[in-house]
Amino acid sequence: MNSNFDKNIQTLTVKDSLLSERLKNAAANNIDVVDAKTGLPVPCITCDDGKKLFVHSRVDPIREAERFISEIDISNKDLVVVLGFGFGYHCDILLEKISSGINVVVIEKDEALLKKAFESRNLDKLISAENFFIICNPSENIIGDIFKGKSSRSAIFITHRGSSQVYPDYYSSIVSVIKSFISTKEVNIATLARFEKTWGSNIARNIRIISKSSGVNQFFNVFKDIPAIVVAAGPSLTHSMDFIKDNISKAVIIAVDTSYKMLIENGIVPHFCLSADPQLINARYYEGMDETKTILISDPTVHPSIFRFFKGRVFLTNIVFDMMRWIDDICGQKGELAHGGSVSTNAYDFAKRIGASQVFMVGQDLSFTSGLAHAKGSYLDEQIHNKTYRLNNAEMYNRRQLGFLPKLKLKGVRGEAVITNQKMMIFQNWFGNRSDSDLINASYNGVYIDGIKNIPHDKFSFDYPKIDVSDKIEDVLKKLADAKNQEGASRIKKRIDKMLAEIETLVPVLERAVNHAANLSEMIETGKDKSDSGKMSFILKKLSEADEYIESMKKSKDLISFSIQRVIHTITEGYELDNKKGDNAGEVSLFLYKGLLEGAQFNKKILQKMKVLV
Repeated sequence: MNSNFDKNIQTLTVKDSLLSERLKNAAANNIDVVDAKTGLPVPCITCDDGKKLFVHSRVDPIREAERFISEIDISNKDLVVVLGFGFGYHCDILLEKISSGINVVVIEKDEALLKKAFESRNLDKLISAENFFIICNPSENIIGDIFKGKSSRSAIFITHRGSSQVYPDYYSSIVSVIKSFISTKEVNIATLARFEKTWGSNIARNIRIISKSSGVNQFFNVFKDIPAIVVAAGPSLTHSMDFIKDNISKAVIIAVDTSYKMLIENGIVPHFCLSADPQLINARYYEGMDETKTILISDPTVHPSIFRFFKGRVFLTNIVFDMMRWIDDICGQKGELAHGGSVSTNAYDFAKRIGASQVFMVGQDLSFTSGLAHAKGSYLDEQIHNKTYRLNNAEMYNRRQLGFLPKLKLKGVRGEAVITNQKMMIFQNWFGNRSDSDLINASYNGVYIDGIKNIPHDKFSFDYPKIDVSDKIEDVLKKLADAKNQEGASRIKKRIDKMLAEIETLVPVLERAVNHAANLSEMIETGKDKSDSGKMSFILKKLSEADEYIESMKKSKDLISFSIQRVIHTITEGYELDNKKGDNAGEVSLFLYKGLLEGAQFNKKILQKMKVLV
């Protein structure tokens, strides 16, 4: 038995039992351990070509680690990501240098090397540190779990030289994955800041159509063994019109809102169209359009104008937010669609759920094909021209779109490199991660999506028999009753009355809590929290009473929580609170109670509006 290994594993098991089990079962046959001149153990890895690489200095690994860490400026950082653990000498020095409030996450590629480190050194102090985390050759899910809830507003990446020389490509690629995750977190918080109240307001204004509309689940599994063509509005869509026209009698044609008008103007009436964005601009895609046989599949949070402009049948999805699911419970389940941040992800999932045998995506460029952001002739392209003038032409506009985020050159579906950016890579990864053998990126041009088939539609024959999709749609429509669910509307009103009654009593409690939190923040800021323990205890008691009262709100608590998700994510992910660091516990409390009060007042307004409209 190895005493170092047993002790280290015992400590690790408390923190990460899964990694602990992996290390117990790992083999370390290609790793030798030699003594440095100072007598400390140093790993030596034999590469596939027979070359031996030392991960740390063979003279003095501690002195080497001290020099390495001394070159790194970690001031004002709240997250340090270390690429490569080796035997952890540099991690020892790093942990001594930083404060306990800074999280350190170490990525180690080699399970065998990590096991050898556990056998060779006593790492108990390092592993047990509350702000130290180590993950080994992690999946994207594990990366998501380890970084969730850890502040990343100011992160630094440190590549351990010895580890990098052994696995240079791995550590280079894992940085991109982690940065993408951090970027996604920031996008999520920015999205919540921008849309959380819009979502709630739109649901309130759409409550009548939510209460009477049928669900998207009416079409689930109706189109088994029939292919689907999903039409996005990427720049290459102009080259795909003939492909769609030629095969409209062989496939279910599913448009997204951005491509809908362009299809209609080219004489193509898609069978379905998907809308998911809550902004008013997305309603403009249907403005001025005639009566249509196209079925609109819509998220309940879209702008209400969509339902005025769209002149056709409408089916809704479930409300995606758990805290608003009480509406679905009353009105009936309408069916789920996956959300990946883009309406094209909803459209793909819709195609899968209706039973499509294969899904062919066109106009899904996820790149600035030919220097354009959208297909020529699409609504968004028209808006570019409406905003242009002599000193701000369309070409300049598209060039600025290219420059908003750093350019990335990636492999294209036609073999040549295309220009994209980090935002579009999020969707590229989303589709690639489906690992769907029946998903074909048939876009005429654009980025190559790893994990699925990439075949431009002019490179294959669409060899499917003719079918009548319209007949299948009519069969579904005949089975549905269009009468308004009066019972559902009545139950919604009763639920609203109970919520309003709770909020009326909650608002004064939250107003007092805001004042107590402001006093708490001031006491901590001035140091009076230590000199006036009596007042401090009184404030904490009152805040605890407020918490208990909030918790007792059975009907309205979830609704208010829904409207303050930005506040909750800002606190849990460690972002700045209204341009303040948030290091003061009183500031965090004040930020939270202000958010709760604002949320309660906002929800009182939308519930009153909902009661009138239902």
